[in-house]
Amino acid sequence: MSIKTIEDIRLLISNAVEESTEMEYKRSFADDKQKRREDIAKDISAMANANGGIIIYGLNQKETTKEHAIPEEIKPIPSDSMSKDQLAQIISSNISPRIKDIEITYIPYNQEGGIFVVEVPKSQTAHQNLTNHLYHIRRNATIEIMEDFEIRDIMNRQANPPLSIDGCGLYKMKSTETKDEYEFMAKITNDGYSVCQTYKLNIYLNKVVAYCHIKFPVHEGFSYTALDEKRLKISCNCMEPIFPNETLEMGHFNLIIPHDKEKEYLTRLIIDMILFYPGGTNDVAYIPNEKRYVIGRNKIDTLLGRDKIIDYPMLEVRQSKRD
Repeated sequence: MSIKTIEDIRLLISNAVEESTEMEYKRSFADDKQKRREDIAKDISAMANANGGIIIYGLNQKETTKEHAIPEEIKPIPSDSMSKDQLAQIISSNISPRIKDIEITYIPYNQEGGIFVVEVPKSQTAHQNLTNHLYHIRRNATIEIMEDFEIRDIMNRQANPPLSIDGCGLYKMKSTETKDEYEFMAKITNDGYSVCQTYKLNIYLNKVVAYCHIKFPVHEGFSYTALDEKRLKISCNCMEPIFPNETLEMGHFNLIIPHDKEKEYLTRLIIDMILFYPGGTNDVAYIPNEKRYVIGRNKIDTLLGRDKIIDYPMLEVRQSKRD
């Protein structure tokens, strides 16, 4: 999400975009200078220690439920109380280590002042608030002090670079009177600062309504499992290292669908993907018929109606009878 203009701010308000792990609204900066430094350092470091995101100063909010808030109205920061350079200096001098690639945008609103938009990248190490020597992290719309194990996990991000699914596609290649052939492909991106040697992509074809033939290329390592009559699992192991900021294509295979079932097949099809890498996973679903993505395991399981379903039922253990 890019927020650069007053119109972008108004869209947040009109669309009632809730606060989240990646979005925070702040009405103003604290009047007391020490409190101001402490709050800014806490807000920014907590966002970086989580998933990164955007903090907007000068936007009032209202609570919709106990832990949910939406933007309500613009409350411009007075021009004589804060400048872009002052904010950048407070951030850099009160957080250790310094957070790279923070972007601060000042949006003028009226004669009184304007709005500060701070885009915070996801950190590759744990950042400390130097005003109180604490480590904070953002969870949903709240900020909490980090546990020791969480600090260690974040410090290991550089050793275990995060990977992400950067989109996918299902492309029609051939069509005859009897069958239609589509090619699937996913893009994987290394969002970290070191090379990742090991990763695996699981691709699930859900809500399939007809038999389809799946053709795999010979140069990629695939495995195929039918989990049930409407859910197929295809696993693709990495074939090459992926370098920082590099994007690779993987998971190439072809779906050959009976021509008379093509429309029904594609209307119902949902492609669910899990990318495994050392230290984490990335979950994305793609709905070809709507050209829409759903991100996050909980949302995907709800989409598929799999909230309370497991792929393999537990074995029933029966007590043996004595002679």
